[in-house]
Amino acid sequence: MTWSLVTCRTGRGSDRSEIAAIRRADGRYVVPDVLRAFAGLTEALDNWSDVEPELRAIDPDTLEPVDAIEVLSVRFPRKLLCVGANYRDHIAEMGVADIPDGCEPFFFTVPTTTTMIGDGEPITIPRDPAYRVDWEAELAVVIGRGGGDIDAADAGKHIAGYACFNDVTARGLLARKVVIAPPFTWDWAGSKGLDTFCPMGPVTPAWQIEDAGDLEISCTVNGVVKQKGSSANLLHGIDDLVAAASRRWSLEPGDVIATGTPAGVGHTRGEQLTDGDLVRVDITGLAPLANPVVFR
Repeated sequence: MTWSLVTCRTGRGSDRSEIAAIRRADGRYVVPDVLRAFAGLTEALDNWSDVEPELRAIDPDTLEPVDAIEVLSVRFPRKLLCVGANYRDHIAEMGVADIPDGCEPFFFTVPTTTTMIGDGEPITIPRDPAYRVDWEAELAVVIGRGGGDIDAADAGKHIAGYACFNDVTARGLLARKVVIAPPFTWDWAGSKGLDTFCPMGPVTPAWQIEDAGDLEISCTVNGVVKQKGSSANLLHGIDDLVAAASRRWSLEPGDVIATGTPAGVGHTRGEQLTDGDLVRVDITGLAPLANPVVFR
């Protein structure tokens, strides 16, 4: 297991503060000198060109652990860009037989400050089963160096790291029953942007991942495997997604791109999340992401 970057809360009462830290493979937290000046990982990413070289030279196992509570690692990104229909096997399970040539990535966005939660925090869902709340394990890309109109060949220079992500979805809200006109049928933000519906884990620096285009991705619910796929099955690869996103928006440090989900979602199984469930996302080399599910 690699080490990862997080935002931690230290101290109590008036002495409580947040700081960027390293989460070691053993789960302990350490704060190297290069991170002490930053009140969270977002601030460290704003200075990534200076921070990255020093982090590369650090051995976290030689540092003294601190008592801390982990909070959402990138708190909060300026932009969370989610990608829909980006795994060939997931596209197939949704009933699409042929993918047209020339398809561009499909992006949507949701509000970060209310949707995003960290590892261990509860996903709160409505009691009404008609919401049909579903899981979607995803690989998230975290931007370290911003830019616009980035060439796919240069995308790796802009990536700070990767994280486990869960694009929780209320399937019952995705297709509106009453619409003004057919183009307004699909409500991506309304079905995927509910409070707590975007859990994200710690950020593993990109240099620790040999090939982000060939990582195993799995999702378990209460220990039962629901999804098992590979980022090698992406329709649009990571570099192409970064390039495509940067043609539409200027990417900024800390921005998150959630790259889509493989096959095995609850919708095609006739299953959904409920109170008491535990959803876990595992991706090769990354810190896992586990969140309990509770009724609101």
